[in-house]
This record gives sequence, C-alpha cells and structure tokens, in this order.
Amino acid sequence: MNLRGYRGTDRDLLTGPWLPGELLGLPMPDWPVLAEPAEVPEPAGHDEELCVTDDAFVRYTGIDWVHRRARLEIGVHSGLSDVDAILAGAIEHGFTGLNLRRLHGWVTPAARPGTGALTAAGFRREAVVPAAVWFDGAPAAREIWGMNRHD
Repeated sequence: MNLRGYRGTDRDLLTGPWLPGELLGLPMPDWPVLAEPAEVPEPAGHDEELCVTDDAFVRYTGIDWVHRRARLEIGVHSGLSDVDAILAGAIEHGFTGLNLRRLHGWVTPAARPGTGALTAAGFRREAVVPAAVWFDGAPAAREIWGMNRHD
C-alpha cells in the first residue's frame, strides 16, 4: 500500500463515519443517520503530515522532530478490506519516510471491539483512560496504543 501526499482534490477522504482522532478509524456500521460525520482538518503546520490512499487517510499529528515521535490517526472508508496494508504503509512511512522512532494513538474499544489488526502490526496497549470520551450515550474508556522502532 503506497501512501501519497494529500491534495485538495482528496478532501472527501477526510470526512467519514468514524470517531475522530482514532489510531484506526473504521466505519461504524450503526452510524446515526442524522449524525455529522467526523471531519479531519487539512494540514496546517510543520508538526503535521497528511497522506492518503485511494480509500483512506493517514495523519501524523504532534510530530516531535527532536524526539522523533508522532500521534497516528487513520480513517478508512471501505471497512476492513485493506486495513493490514494501510497500517503497514502508515508504519513504514512513519518510521522510514519521516524517520520517527515512536508512533502512538488513541483507541476506543467500545466503538470497535477487537484490536487484532493493531496487535498484528506491532502496536501494544500502553494505558487505559477511563471515561475519556462520550460514546453511544455514555462515557467510554480510551486506550493509548504505541510502537517503537528499535534502531
């Protein structure tokens, strides 16, 4: 899966039925009809990198160029079809293209139980934050998942 740079014509890829800010934002099958879709802003500074594929976006935010780490957000439009390839491409670009040592991100287990794709890609759960986000009419826990590259 090759990532390419974001262009204005890719704007439609930045809006979809997933929770904003997720490490792996997959479409939610029971997204309410009247609910506004999540919207990712276009890159605005030197501490952000935004890439796209044909059916997803990969966003690196809060890039710390000194300590070589960033938060990773992924939004997939078509479901589970290419999740493994998208994760692999995001990791490859983060570690090789951006020369980072650490990638991390938020996961809301209540939104999408099952983190097999993240575990298979090398991510590990590092912390749980109870009642960190409002989801489906109640507070839900969020988890911090991360991975490090060992030179």
